[in-house]
Amino acid sequence: MTPYNKDKTLSTLLLLLTCTIIIYGIGTSDGVQNLGSKTLKDIVYYLIDFYPDILLISYVFICLQITGYVELKYKQDYLTISLLSIIFTPLSILFILQNDNEDD
Repeated sequence: MTPYNKDKTLSTLLLLLTCTIIIYGIGTSDGVQNLGSKTLKDIVYYLIDFYPDILLISYVFICLQITGYVELKYKQDYLTISLLSIIFTPLSILFILQNDNEDD
């Protein structure tokens, strides 16, 4: 088995494990809020007011996932790209790399 196949198998396994834990957590939680008639703006403000820690953890997790993708696809340094991703948002990294590829 090549290292690429091992990485792909491991990432698939971790993704399935993460999804299983999230679905289990949602299914067993008793604190489900009814947000029926609220707008998206109200929901976002609610999340910011009551769950800023979850939002911050989610943001960093998404940044690190995109950094891993960039590292594998574009052969970039993981530490540098992860710091840039967290500071400048993950989407800006894709634009920076796209401009670098056009210059080459």
